[in-house]
Amino acid sequence: SLQANPHSALFNLAAPALKAAVPGTQRDLVRIRLQRFGQKSLPYYRIVAADARSPRDGKCLEYLGTYNPIANKEGEKLVTLNIERIKYWLVVGAQPTERIAKLLGAANVLPAKPLYRFNEAKEAKAAA
Repeated sequence: SLQANPHSALFNLAAPALKAAVPGTQRDLVRIRLQRFGQKSLPYYRIVAADARSPRDGKCLEYLGTYNPIANKEGEKLVTLNIERIKYWLVVGAQPTERIAKLLGAANVLPAKPLYRFNEAKEAKAAA
């Protein structure tokens, strides 16, 4: 099994072999994305692995978790993830959407994107 860190030596060794086994055209077709449920103004999402050509709420390959963007009474946005299956899909070449990449970064499955502070750069330029 894979270690907790997706950038471990085992993960890096397995990725090229699995990518070689799956043709490039098929690798690019799978996305890890959100599938919307819930009522109007009360969204609730399933995290799914789906064919990139299928509609947002269409057929998916596998359910990988849930995401509730509406904060509960404690101010928490609830996320459930099946990390083992998400790592599997990432190894075989599935591409996460931006929102999923942020959620996976917060869960330490993927490296978090750096936050850019454009206002600080503008202020430093103005001060110089």
